[in-house]
Amino acid sequence: MRFKKFTSIAFLLLITAFVSFKVHAQPQAVGEPQILLKQDGVNFQAPVWSPDGNTLAVTADRYVGIWLANADGSDLRQLTVADAGYGFSWSNDSQSILTRVNTVENRRRNHAISIFHTDGSAPDQITDFRPTMEALPKWAQYGEKVVLIQNDKIEAFDSGMEIQEQFKNKPSLPFYVLKSNEIAKGKIPTNSTENISPFTDAQYLNLEVSPDGQKLAFEVYGGNLYVMNVDGSDLVDLGKANRPSWSPDSRYVVASVSEDDGYNITKGDLFAFSIDGNEKVNLTQQSGLIAQNPDWSPDGSRIAFDVPNEGAIYVINIQQ
Repeated sequence: MRFKKFTSIAFLLLITAFVSFKVHAQPQAVGEPQILLKQDGVNFQAPVWSPDGNTLAVTADRYVGIWLANADGSDLRQLTVADAGYGFSWSNDSQSILTRVNTVENRRRNHAISIFHTDGSAPDQITDFRPTMEALPKWAQYGEKVVLIQNDKIEAFDSGMEIQEQFKNKPSLPFYVLKSNEIAKGKIPTNSTENISPFTDAQYLNLEVSPDGQKLAFEVYGGNLYVMNVDGSDLVDLGKANRPSWSPDSRYVVASVSEDDGYNITKGDLFAFSIDGNEKVNLTQQSGLIAQNPDWSPDGSRIAFDVPNEGAIYVINIQQ
């Protein structure tokens, strides 16, 4: 009986270890990247999955225009022809896209905040056009508000959208924005900010909040890719990489590691970095593609990315 009991315990420990290994296994690419979107005369770039994973939004050269396609690449359609493709973001319900629209009139550039809807209905213009808009707009209050940093101050606007049922009666969440040379934690309704920057006199780029709301990934211009807690603590240097995107479980960041000749990007691979900096997995090393601007799908099964010299959007299957 004692031996049988010992065997049962050993078996349970083995199963537990196996399950733990499976849960915490590194991301690995499955097969070769496949073309998802390509169209003659259009150089697609910067793919972003919708929160429900059913739609992919992309832009094109100089960030002019936004296109939508189903997750399998079907039903490609243009949402807008406007210069609106830089730094756009999806609403929580996957029905709308928030962006900064740019126009040029009499050689003068002007900007406004707009919300485009995937059903093709008329966009909502949130602000008037203005000659200066230093930052990108961000969703806040579960999509009820839109916030913008202007002259180092927060402007908050009603989005005109209803809060989804699952977010009603939840406490207000902070939001995170880039101000001039700092990362700021903002709050509504006070519209106050707190500087949580790890460095002084640095220019920060491509700030991304983890899905669990506990971590920030960002780049330093001319420097490296970093991860830290949302209070500014536990800074981890991930090395040279750009355009981070979080895994759904908030344990990894995928980013592009590139080489250039001073004029053009000559090599680019996608790497998955663990947030503690101890793991680094090349996901595209055998593809020969110049992989840029990755975005991890909400279910964790795929990563979409662009290939600048082809103008195509690719996807690669991922397992963990």
